[in-house]
Amino acid sequence: MGAPVLRLTLTQLVGPAAAAVAPQWLTGHLWRQARAGDRLEHVRVRVTPGRIGVALFLLAADEAGARRTARFLCTRALGEAYELRDWRLAE
Repeated sequence: MGAPVLRLTLTQLVGPAAAAVAPQWLTGHLWRQARAGDRLEHVRVRVTPGRIGVALFLLAADEAGARRTARFLCTRALGEAYELRDWRLAE
């Protein structure tokens, strides 16, 4: 495996169109859920009705590892917030 490099991962959350999630709140929530081993460097969130785009910049040795970490981090965030109870990772 190569040395870790900064990798961009794009993840989508889907949920009810009427549910309002503030991008700033979700950005902070993702940072609070990150663990040192996730090697999170930057978070960007874009909210539209029924969909949340999450861009995570992670230090990872390969793309597959970065995608896996991003999914674990988003899953952890979904499970730890009542505000996200009706949201899920897009398939």
